Amino acid sequence: MGYVVQGDYSFVRNSLFKHLQEKMIGLSFVTGGNDSCRSSLFKDIAAATNTNVLNLSFLLSKEMKTLPKAERPLRASGFLSELLSNRKSIIFDHIELLFDPQLKLRALHTLRLLARGRFILAIWPGNIEGSKLTYAKRGHPEFLEEGLDDEVVFKIE
Repeated sequence: MGYVVQGDYSFVRNSLFKHLQEKMIGLSFVTGGNDSCRSSLFKDIAAATNTNVLNLSFLLSKEMKTLPKAERPLRASGFLSELLSNRKSIIFDHIELLFDPQLKLRALHTLRLLARGRFILAIWPGNIEGSKLTYAKRGHPEFLEEGLDDEVVFKIE
């Protein structure tokens, strides 16, 4: 069962580093704080783990823009697998495009599959309430509400 670690920037940073020392596999999210705070945290984590920070929405949109709409869902999963094929860890900034209904990806499920056997850290672009992750508002085509599985969420207050 997943859990949420919350506190100020220093507490979250220290907790995330401790988590990485204990478990360098699976899916974790960072939420809260402001953009510069999260960017600073990601730079520190990337340097300490020799991991790249990738703007997932940019890379995915670049790959999808030349494809006809009908081919995008087929190519999206393959592209993500190729992107991670030789990586033991990755840090994703901007995962919003995973929620695009045209791609027919189940965003959280896709990230969970990609995290098997590797470490993925991403900024969660939605909200967290208790042990539930939400993205967009109910009724919106990109709406998602799902409970944490094995993920750890680091929430900067």
